[in-house]
Amino acid sequence: MKNKTKALKIAALIIAVALIGMILFITNAFVGNPISSALADKGIKEYVAQNYSDLDLEVEKARYNFKSNEYMARAKSKSSIDTHFAIYYRGGQVTRDDYETYVLGKYNTLSRLEQECSKLVIPILSKIPELENNTTMVQIEKWEYEKARDDIKLDMKYEKNLPVDMKVNIRADLSDLSLKNMAEILENSYQILLNNDFRFTAYDIFSEYDGVIVMINDVTPEDIESGELENLLNDAKNYVDPQLDKVIEKGDEKPEPVKRIRVFIKDGKEQR
Repeated sequence: MKNKTKALKIAALIIAVALIGMILFITNAFVGNPISSALADKGIKEYVAQNYSDLDLEVEKARYNFKSNEYMARAKSKSSIDTHFAIYYRGGQVTRDDYETYVLGKYNTLSRLEQECSKLVIPILSKIPELENNTTMVQIEKWEYEKARDDIKLDMKYEKNLPVDMKVNIRADLSDLSLKNMAEILENSYQILLNNDFRFTAYDIFSEYDGVIVMINDVTPEDIESGELENLLNDAKNYVDPQLDKVIEKGDEKPEPVKRIRVFIKDGKEQR
C-alpha cells in the first residue's frame, strides 16, 4: 500500500513538473524569458550608446515577437518629435534598426504631416450633410515616400502648401450609397476644401451601410470639375481591366497601370 501511495506521489510530481515545463515552454515561445529579455534590454541600450549617443534617446523595454523570434525596442528622442525608430535584437546581438528609413528617410515626418492635415480636414468636411461624423484620412501619395527629399525637414511644421502630393480618403457612414450621392459628396467635399485652400491630387471615398460596401478611388480634381463625375463613376463601375486575366510570362515587362477611377461595390445582402 505504501509503495502504491509513493508511486502515485511520484507520478503526480512528474505530471506537475511536466505541466510546469510545458507552461514555461509556451510562455518562452510567445513572450520570451526574463533572462533573454534582460540581455536584449542591455544589448539594445549599449547599441544606442555606441551609435546614437548624440540623439538624446529614451529606449523602451524590449518586447518579444514570437513570429520573428526576436526582441524589439523603440527608441525616441526627448527633443525631436520625428526621431523615433525600432531596434531589433536576436541571437545575442542587435541585428538592425529603422533609423535610416523612418528618420533619415522622412517616413516619420511625412506620416505626422498626414495626421496633422487630417485633423484640420475632418471638421471642415463635417459641415457637409452626411459627413458630420466622418473619419477622413489624408494620405501623402506613396511615390512621395520613395523620394530623397531635401524640402521636407525633420520636425517641420505642417503648412497647406507642402511640396508633396496628397490625397484625401473620405470615410463616413452614408445611408445613401448610390453613385449619384457619392458623386455629390465628392463634389461638395472638393469645393469646401478648395475654399479652405486645401488642394489634393486625388479623392477617395469609403462607406458601409446595411451590408453594402462602396469604395471609390483615384478621383482627380479634373474628374470633379468636368461636371460628369456621376457618369465617370458608372463607367468605372462597369470597366473590366484587360490586364486582370493576362498571364505575364517570365521575362515580360509588366505594363504600368493606367491612372483611372476605380469603383468597388460589395452587396452583402445579396449573399444572405
